[in-house]
Amino acid sequence: MKKVICLEVTGMHCPDCPSKVERSLSKMEGIEEVKIDYDTERGSVTFDNNLIGVPQIIKRISKMGFHAEEVQVNIH
Repeated sequence: MKKVICLEVTGMHCPDCPSKVERSLSKMEGIEEVKIDYDTERGSVTFDNNLIGVPQIIKRISKMGFHAEEVQVNIH
């Protein structure tokens, strides 16, 4: 089943860091789309939760030297 999560990603030191995270996550099975914004330190990941879970996504980002956590987004 397709799922979208919002993440806060901190520790990025340059504007190229988000694209490195996006490329790395995109190589994982089950990841459909990744968008990370350097200025806001936020991003979204669309994935098939039958193939991959949030802990695996966060672990991959952590292995790259960044801190990531899922955040709740309030839509009014």
